[in-house]
Amino acid sequence: MDMDEVDEEDMESTELEWLVVDSAMDVISGLAAALGPSFGELWKIFEKQVLKYASGGESLGRASACGVLAEIITGMEGSVTPFTAQMMNVLLKRLGDEDAQTKSNAAYAVGRLVEKSNDDATVLKAYPQILQKLESILHITEARCTDNAAGCLARLILKHKDKVPVPQVLPALIDSGVLPLKEDYQENEPVWTMIVQLYRHQDPTVQQLTPKLAPIMMSVLGEPEDQLTDEVREQLQALVEHLKSLH
Repeated sequence: MDMDEVDEEDMESTELEWLVVDSAMDVISGLAAALGPSFGELWKIFEKQVLKYASGGESLGRASACGVLAEIITGMEGSVTPFTAQMMNVLLKRLGDEDAQTKSNAAYAVGRLVEKSNDDATVLKAYPQILQKLESILHITEARCTDNAAGCLARLILKHKDKVPVPQVLPALIDSGVLPLKEDYQENEPVWTMIVQLYRHQDPTVQQLTPKLAPIMMSVLGEPEDQLTDEVREQLQALVEHLKSLH
């Protein structure tokens, strides 16, 4: 057997292995979505393997595992709380991953963990590190990095606004050209909910940014319609009408 045949066999076995792993990850995501908060008991069975792949040597495995973690956190909602420290520890490392898809999935997962977990001590301790790493991810144009980083940032502000330097962070987000989001419209929900909430709280930073935000709001309220959920569209339209009445 020559070396070319050996390489080809190795490649085929690796592809087959990833196909199996990916299918298993899909099953775990599906179970988390179906079982919701009661998935916690099953997570104790799966966590070792999922976290192993999240910290593994293959970028495909790391990206896939971070995506699954995001789905698990979303499904479990508040019952993810006891697992916050372990998940946060892994995800913080992946925010600094060399692979763009892994970074992107990790940003989405971190945002969901901040949103769903009630372990405020662990979450708040991680805020400075999350903010620091999001700054660079906001400038990566591949793998939906910008959209997921914006969504993560919005969830941080929605959960603990007082722990985010809004006067520095919000202008940086607006000036980065990330908005309106171009690919992952799902993340428009936290982004625009956050902006509407800042206006409701009469935040001075967002008020000063109105001339820059106004055309972005009009753009996101336009085509395609699936950019926004009905609820967020309603809130944003109401905000636009309010701002028109003021100016």
